[in-house]
Amino acid sequence: MIWRRSFYWQLALLAGIGLLLVGIFQVWFGDDLAPGASPSRKGPEVPKVTPLRDTQPLKAYSVVSSKNLFSQDRTGPDPTVQAAKTQGSLEGRTLLGTIIIGEDRAALISEKAVRGKQASPSVQVVRQGEEWEGYKVVEISNEAVVFLGKEGKKTLNFPE
Repeated sequence: MIWRRSFYWQLALLAGIGLLLVGIFQVWFGDDLAPGASPSRKGPEVPKVTPLRDTQPLKAYSVVSSKNLFSQDRTGPDPTVQAAKTQGSLEGRTLLGTIIIGEDRAALISEKAVRGKQASPSVQVVRQGEEWEGYKVVEISNEAVVFLGKEGKKTLNFPE
């Protein structure tokens, strides 16, 4: 009698495991129960993002770089006077740094302050190929900036 009861339990357990295996097999290999794609349902719209890099030339911001933000009257050199300048000199100019990102090259150049002429040193950004102070910027490397002027090529190196 006890043997019969355990036999029925084992038989019921074996039948349950068999049904479970059939169910797993149908889920894995049966395509009949897979939900179909709904043609009327669309995904969320992705907003268009504006590019982070500004497309305006650097000269468009010359007023921002030429005026001293921290002065009381917030005035700087007159841009019309600066445009009328002839070829300047590299004397008193200091190469502060160069920026090389891929094919884009730029240099930071400082002009030393002269009493009575300028209250503080100004920093200007020049790019390779630009005209600056009557010179053409020919080359910007990790060590120096090469300018081409009426007198020929001139090199501005980092201070030692």
